[in-house]
Amino acid sequence: MKKLGTMILILGLIFVGMGDSFLPKPLSTLSKKTRSNLNQFLLGLTPEPDLKKPSQQREDQVKELEEQVKGNRDN
Repeated sequence: MKKLGTMILILGLIFVGMGDSFLPKPLSTLSKKTRSNLNQFLLGLTPEPDLKKPSQQREDQVKELEEQVKGNRDN
């Protein structure tokens, strides 16, 4: 029973990982769709990073500094 489970797991991994390169048409399409859906599912489990422009912090600092300088000129 343990051997059967191991074989099914190995065959499933081969089907998902490389099936579209050597299987006939209906199975290759299914393999590719399965891999795509699995990728989307796994990516959906991870939180989306809140990425900003790397220079955004610097731009904000420059704006603050410009506002401070402008405020000092008015006084």
